[in-house]
Amino acid sequence: MMKLRLNTSVEIKDVLQNVPTPTLVRIPIQKKHKPIVKKKQIVGRGQVVAENPSTSAYGIGFVHSSIDGIVEDVLPDAIVVGPIPAPKEGEEAVVPARPEPCAELDSLANEELCRKLLELGIDTSRFHASRALIINGLNPEPGVLVSEQLVRDAQDTLKAGLQILERAIKPGTVKLVVASGKQISLHGCTTVNASDVYPATIDPLVVHAATGSERPDNVDVISISALYRVGLVATTKLPLMEAAVTVGGKVYRVPTGMPVQDLLNAAGVEQGPEWKLALNGPMRGEALSDLSVGIPENCTAVTLVRDGLYPSVQPNPCINCGECVLVCPARIQPGMISRYAEFNIFESTRSQHVEACLECGMCTFVCPANRPVMQYLLLAKKQLTAQDEAVSTCRLQD
Repeated sequence: MMKLRLNTSVEIKDVLQNVPTPTLVRIPIQKKHKPIVKKKQIVGRGQVVAENPSTSAYGIGFVHSSIDGIVEDVLPDAIVVGPIPAPKEGEEAVVPARPEPCAELDSLANEELCRKLLELGIDTSRFHASRALIINGLNPEPGVLVSEQLVRDAQDTLKAGLQILERAIKPGTVKLVVASGKQISLHGCTTVNASDVYPATIDPLVVHAATGSERPDNVDVISISALYRVGLVATTKLPLMEAAVTVGGKVYRVPTGMPVQDLLNAAGVEQGPEWKLALNGPMRGEALSDLSVGIPENCTAVTLVRDGLYPSVQPNPCINCGECVLVCPARIQPGMISRYAEFNIFESTRSQHVEACLECGMCTFVCPANRPVMQYLLLAKKQLTAQDEAVSTCRLQD
């Protein structure tokens, strides 16, 4: 088999780019979010539009409007905010109320600080007090430049993010994992060098490189992008309202919910029916069929691939070649598991350790039959999770 070298480290030449403020945004929300706005409601930039109903300090963050506007629609997966209508003759223009900077951030600590960060839009679900903290400074996938760009151009923001995390979770140690041979550092971190050849850049393998252990239970790992988002909140004391997104070899600061088409236009990227697009990287990204979809705050890239450059993935039969087994970093049998999932034999995927799948996409990438192997594994994991949740809520009747 040909040796794959999916390098993620590149030479960064441009600085972080800004884009024009969009007139309309489609702000993504998750199933656990509870919308708190209604259609035709005027909202200001930074105003909460959906909240996490849980009272815990650890979970998905609240969602905020990234522009001044009027709520045009409240959908199951997005809140659409458009331009405020022009005032009628004789009426004054509406001035939306914007939140004031949160002065409490400087005085809070521990769980109270985590809760405040959650309310300001930060996903705190991966935070745990007193654990070692590993910061994944490697670019997440080939062609996604965001990590090295932020380390180079946003040092002050990253430093502010690290300082507030030190008060929120008080990590015992903090390690920054960067590509071997790169002279990259971050104040307050111990630098660890590791391979930048994909899939070595995904979180579980970065943790192994930094600790020498697989799945240690006393470690939290976050990406540079996640640290940058915490730093934005720490420096502005305002809610999270933007993402750092790679498009066409540059990294842009993008308002949350900006339609993909608007971002491509702002980046000067021309695309037509001969291009395939995905949110995030080429290995694990989510295929796009609608360019009006809004950019989520955790998005790291919009990937464009010319149609026909790679064979199309199809539900073809497995040919038992074993290529997926050879490249799997979790050392499981993706081909066998995918066949169980293909025929809805989900319970049998447990004995094949489907939960160990790292979701790197290497199995699909090397499959000579062009099967959607990783997608089958993701389906199995989703079905098993739903099944377990259903069983946990069952009650025996008297």
